[in-house]
Amino acid sequence: MIEQKVSFHSDGLILDGAFFTDETNQDPTLPIVIACSGFTGQKNIHPERYARAWTKKGFTVFGFDYRGFGASEGERERVILEEQVRDIANAVAIVAEKAKTENRKVFLAGWGMAGGLILDALRICEGQVDGLVAMNGFFNSVRVQKALRGEHGWKAFKAFMAEERLRLAKGGEKKGIDPFEIYPLDPVSREYVFTELVKAPGYGVTSDFDFADSLISFNPEANLDERFSNIPLLIAHGAENDLHPVTEAKSLYAAYPGPKSLFLLKNGGHTEWMLDEDPRFIEFSTHIADWISLQN
Repeated sequence: MIEQKVSFHSDGLILDGAFFTDETNQDPTLPIVIACSGFTGQKNIHPERYARAWTKKGFTVFGFDYRGFGASEGERERVILEEQVRDIANAVAIVAEKAKTENRKVFLAGWGMAGGLILDALRICEGQVDGLVAMNGFFNSVRVQKALRGEHGWKAFKAFMAEERLRLAKGGEKKGIDPFEIYPLDPVSREYVFTELVKAPGYGVTSDFDFADSLISFNPEANLDERFSNIPLLIAHGAENDLHPVTEAKSLYAAYPGPKSLFLLKNGGHTEWMLDEDPRFIEFSTHIADWISLQN
């Protein structure tokens, strides 16, 4: 796989990105696909994993690191979803310029939390994206928090937020918080994170209370409007996903106002099958590539 490094700006910060192509199979008629990572992901994890799969099929893939991750500038240990949305929109601007000169379409694919981030990004880069792929995402944060925590856990989390907000309002200093205390993982996903993702150079993040505020406000499903009416969407989701329940995929499918398709990966949880040679990943990535080809 050939990597062409590209840097671009987002809110004055220089972000690290790259175009990926295959050495022997490049189809200039296919769309350029932007592969966006989940909220603590890095370009060298899932975006490059999808690039390895899709470039073999002739696609050009663009991946990048959000601010504060990888080689991108920005405050470390800071995750604000609204900022990541702007990072995606600025990546789209760079890719759309190239696509226009080559008479190609642009597809925006988001993994995990980015399955929802790309929906919010489209609202600010309308006209530059020709299709969307939401992969194992969620689309109403409060709904998912309640599902993961249960009634008592949700009440406890709201109490924590109220106490921490009061402490900060009284002049207390911000403190680091494990992001997975704010965004809890199911047991299978936790095992994958701490056995596979930690192997990636530079992986790891400590968030703070700002992330909790940002996450609880995240509700891309509520912001669907006429801007999406002509944008095809593929919702690809693990049928056995315990972190982002399959009801999230079905809810987005019901709400989406434009052309849409739903693919549920049999025996697929959230992320434990995200390995290049896993048959489920091959099936998942192949289905997405085939769908994008049909939209071209």
